[in-house]
Amino acid sequence: MQFHNVANIFPMMSDDEFNELKRDIQANGQLVPIWVLDDKIVDGRNRYQACIELGIEPLYQNVPGHPDMAALLTFVISLNEKRRHLTSGQKAFVALEVERILAEEAKKRQGARTDLDTTLRKDFHNVTSQEKRSREKAAQIIGTNEHYVTDAKKIEREAPELKEAVMAGTMTLPQAKHQLKEREREARREENRKIIQSVPEPARIIEQAKFATIVIDPPWDWSDEGDQDQLGRARPDYATMTIDELERLQVSKLADTDCHLYLWITNRSLPKGFRLLDAWGFRYITALTWVKPHFGMGNYFRGQTEHVLFGVKGSQPLKRKDVGTVFMADRGPDGHSSKPPSFLDLVESCSPGPYLEMFSRSNRDGWVTWGENANER
Repeated sequence: MQFHNVANIFPMMSDDEFNELKRDIQANGQLVPIWVLDDKIVDGRNRYQACIELGIEPLYQNVPGHPDMAALLTFVISLNEKRRHLTSGQKAFVALEVERILAEEAKKRQGARTDLDTTLRKDFHNVTSQEKRSREKAAQIIGTNEHYVTDAKKIEREAPELKEAVMAGTMTLPQAKHQLKEREREARREENRKIIQSVPEPARIIEQAKFATIVIDPPWDWSDEGDQDQLGRARPDYATMTIDELERLQVSKLADTDCHLYLWITNRSLPKGFRLLDAWGFRYITALTWVKPHFGMGNYFRGQTEHVLFGVKGSQPLKRKDVGTVFMADRGPDGHSSKPPSFLDLVESCSPGPYLEMFSRSNRDGWVTWGENANER
């Protein structure tokens, strides 16, 4: 007995399920018929195989009427819904099989019209809309979301083993999609790591590589903040940059498609920080707060904290989920505005490389450093 192509939209039973089915048929007989259309099995492959192995003559029943493909698919799906509890991910992959069947039927109806070049061009432009209609219909028949079917198609094409996990019920579709996305991110990150290792000149690294994590401690020019002689705010001994100059930095070009940005900012300069995130193409997520061991000077409140605005470009999850938004640390060893070295340890534990520190004052293993006092590597 041959199988109709609609019989293949559902996966075969697992070994344990199939053995249980055989035991039941051997003890109680075949209680559910095998549905047949035009001498082909449309539903009941497992029952058919169990009967053959047990030496029992299978019980068949013809599908009533002469249903078209959509009606036949709906009929077969309704039979299986009574016996199977499919997850949303499993439904998406079943809908993908249904889409293929509907698309093949549409192609047959269209016929092989290859005699005219104009017809070929027309058929070519109709492919996308035809696929979309098949996908919409498949999602409707199965009772799932069209976007899930699109996700299932990508997973099947690029990571078949993830499809197997979803169909086995050991992974959800969102988990498979997330894992595939992370593989794509890591592939880009690894390519950039290779560039960093192979390119000797620091300037060419910046030109060629993209970074998954960027830390920036800008040389702020505070003269535009009003109180130019703020108590306790010493004039820095390094070159500073205005907010307009900082905005023009090509940070977005240094960032990978998915990237984390850590932007150091003082309490007074917070509005500037949000402005820079927007200008550089990052969306603000949260702020980390550095609590210093002693408070400093100030015209109003005595400052004892600085902040790090955390922004994201694209979508890149943290490596860990147990970090709060406050950290305590001693001041750095390099004088005015020096940040705690332990902060970069925190960054490495939370965000993936390749790493770039802009306006760095020192070098760090595993980082590309760009700044006045660093060797830019």
